[in-house]
Amino acid sequence: MAKVVSQRTIAVLMGALGDANINYTEALYAVDFPYWFLKQAGEIFYRWNWTKILMDMREGRFFQNPLTYTAASNSITGEYLTESSAQKLGESLIQKLAAFATTLDSGDLVLRSLQLDGIDVDKTKMKLVSLEGPVSAQIEEDRLTRIVKDSALPQSPTILKHIEDAHSLYAEGKDHPSLNESRNLIQSLIDGISTETNTHGKHSIGLPGPMKDRIEYLTKVGFFNTDEEASFKSGWGSLSAGSHPGVPERELARIGLVLALEFGQLLLMKFTNWKATAYRRFS
Repeated sequence: MAKVVSQRTIAVLMGALGDANINYTEALYAVDFPYWFLKQAGEIFYRWNWTKILMDMREGRFFQNPLTYTAASNSITGEYLTESSAQKLGESLIQKLAAFATTLDSGDLVLRSLQLDGIDVDKTKMKLVSLEGPVSAQIEEDRLTRIVKDSALPQSPTILKHIEDAHSLYAEGKDHPSLNESRNLIQSLIDGISTETNTHGKHSIGLPGPMKDRIEYLTKVGFFNTDEEASFKSGWGSLSAGSHPGVPERELARIGLVLALEFGQLLLMKFTNWKATAYRRFS
């Protein structure tokens, strides 16, 4: 699987594993974790300190002999490990632990965080699998956050708060509030772009109030073409709808977040060019 577990998800994983009151030696042995891992993580050195275990696995340090701390080649696996191969092995164990953690009491929080990384869990095989498509909400969120900060829109603090809240509410299992924040994200961007256009573009068309009218306003002044207007109205309608029969609210919130992040990037990419040409055309 090409996708990796994000640091944010690893932090959630630390909490889920640390909170569980179980015998890890027995539980992990039952799902085929190697004996050398159980000895190192439990009895020999780490004493099930999941924060240190997971951080050292991400860096490839977990596999060093705790008695000597020599090069990675002196590994507890009995095999030669370069720095690169130690990090690769650490990632595979993190993924296996993440899949296991979704079965614990706090497992839903781990699963939601993984889904924002673009990852799902095959609990039968105890492994992570990529969600359909190449999109990771975490990567798209980071990219949109950078673009918002670069845009210098006066509404940027509000927009950034909507991004943060849509993500955190979904991760906490608050699906409907998360979907509301995804809708608010797009609305704030449309409001910001249309307000800046009205202020600086010297257009003869006045700025309307309602969201739907502001999308039409941006078409009239040349920011949107008619196909884009239809797309944004459709996307806005999907985020605003009370329900979608047949679609679980959880999935609707996740898809709504990804949709808002992608539409947000498209809006700001256009706005950067629009702003550079005096809010009246594209270069």
